[in-house]
Amino acid sequence: MTAANPKHQDLLARRLELVAGLSALNAQALKLTQLLAGLEMEVLRLELALKQAPAEGELARELLDELRTAHESAEAESGRQSQCAGRIETVEQEIEALDRLLQQAMEREGRTS
Repeated sequence: MTAANPKHQDLLARRLELVAGLSALNAQALKLTQLLAGLEMEVLRLELALKQAPAEGELARELLDELRTAHESAEAESGRQSQCAGRIETVEQEIEALDRLLQQAMEREGRTS
């Protein structure tokens, strides 16, 4: 196989690798979505508890600290989710480009899709 004329078997093997990687990234994205939803629920729970708690005191301070921590965690996970979405987009583009190369290789070998 040359870089200019890859064989369709080699392209299929590479495509399989990319699809497996894409599957793993989609699983990671789902986990991040679930984690972020849980953190958002925690934020809502803490905000409700703060409304019901006295405006001062140790409990209010603890709830505010927990709320701040939950917000920070949600922000960090949101960033990880965005990064994962970017990696998914990149792999999808690689698969599309590979599909075009695969089509060209099959045409050179006299095969149709």
